[in-house]
Amino acid sequence: MRWRASWAAAQITGVIVSTLIWMVVAGSSLGAFAAVAGFGVLLVVGRNTRIGLWWRFGARPATPFEERKVLAAIVPIASLRGRRQPAIWVASRLAGRSVVMPRGTDLLVSRALLQQVVFGEIDDDQVCVLVSQAAGREPVDHSRLVAAVGVYCSPWLAVETVRAWFGPVARGAAVLSLSWKGRWLIVAVALVDSAHAARWPAFVGLTAAGLLSATAPHLRRRWEVTLRGLENRRVVADGLGLVLSSMIRDQRRGVADEERAEALGVRASASHPAANHQMGVHRDAQR
Repeated sequence: MRWRASWAAAQITGVIVSTLIWMVVAGSSLGAFAAVAGFGVLLVVGRNTRIGLWWRFGARPATPFEERKVLAAIVPIASLRGRRQPAIWVASRLAGRSVVMPRGTDLLVSRALLQQVVFGEIDDDQVCVLVSQAAGREPVDHSRLVAAVGVYCSPWLAVETVRAWFGPVARGAAVLSLSWKGRWLIVAVALVDSAHAARWPAFVGLTAAGLLSATAPHLRRRWEVTLRGLENRRVVADGLGLVLSSMIRDQRRGVADEERAEALGVRASASHPAANHQMGVHRDAQR
């Protein structure tokens, strides 16, 4: 599938950094490394079991009342009716997402979204869009390879978490901000010095570090665009393109959002003209 190339490119930095860290761990204590590796295998194999879903997302099975409310809200999605109707779970940790589909038979909704659904604080067609987006990402969320690499790159995830915590503080400190912006000058001086002293391993390592620093943000953004494309294609296929376009316009923050909304509207009208017209009429009536 096309998304795999974009995903693989975005993992390069994490794989390299994590490999270096795992080499240090293995060199320090082979027993500890084997124990961690065994635990990682268990996480991958059991990631979609009841215990695995609780461990990953803090998920529990929905009560019959909660399940009935959610399933009633997503009735317009034909691909999730009948035998394809998923089991509903309520999750407390979805990493900024409202809905996750770890496999085709399970649908995890956040507590906040569940409350909105139960008390009628969100339109059913908006719930359908969120669920359809999660279904679009299901091939990624269900992939055993993605899960395995995610576990392997847990050291890099820890580094990224720390960076996310202290990033705003560092940007606010003039000295740290200036140091980061001037990193290319430091790398260039170090490369010249390594080449002059014929320290070729150091030269190669510095070159790789410079390339990773320059390309990692671009590859990460490319992967985010790919994920959004998977979501959009599924939403359009489910006949909800105009609803998503309207939702984007309601909360747009820039030209890119308007461009995305317009593109979705065009694709939706071309793919499901009758269904989207009825959905648009229904949404206007609700307003």
